[in-house]
Amino acid sequence: MTAAWIALGLIAVGLPLLAWWVGGRAFWRRLRPGAEPDTYRAVVRRHGLRPAEAAQVEGAVTWGRELADPRLRAAVVDWAQELQRLAEERRERWAARRLLVVLVLLAYAGLLGGAVLRSAVRGEWGPLLSGAFWALVWVLPGAWLAGGPRRAIERNSGPPPES
Repeated sequence: MTAAWIALGLIAVGLPLLAWWVGGRAFWRRLRPGAEPDTYRAVVRRHGLRPAEAAQVEGAVTWGRELADPRLRAAVVDWAQELQRLAEERRERWAARRLLVVLVLLAYAGLLGGAVLRSAVRGEWGPLLSGAFWALVWVLPGAWLAGGPRRAIERNSGPPPES
């Protein structure tokens, strides 16, 4: 019976995490060529990148790393600027929905405030601290990844580092 509960728990947690991970992969965009601009393919063609170089450039854009090769540095800056341009276009399209997002965030803040108040009144700090920990575990990596293209542009725009 215990094995069944463990299996159900793994499926309940693992399946959504797997779906989130697979859904966020860049290769899904490459399977629908007409859906939206394929930044990956365009940068690879413009800069004549081999597959290993394309992986290096993609990693540098995602994580905001600095590369030494001037040709790859130019590809990183080009790709990151294109991503920022696309993000700005999305932001403009979502401007009308921004009010809804703000209302949802305010409702969430109200619920969170109520949970904090309830925990303070009852003296139950364990669940509150656990919730704060998991919020940080999910929010901080996302905040770090969101700044990757900006850091990539800053670190790869100038001359390459001297070895």
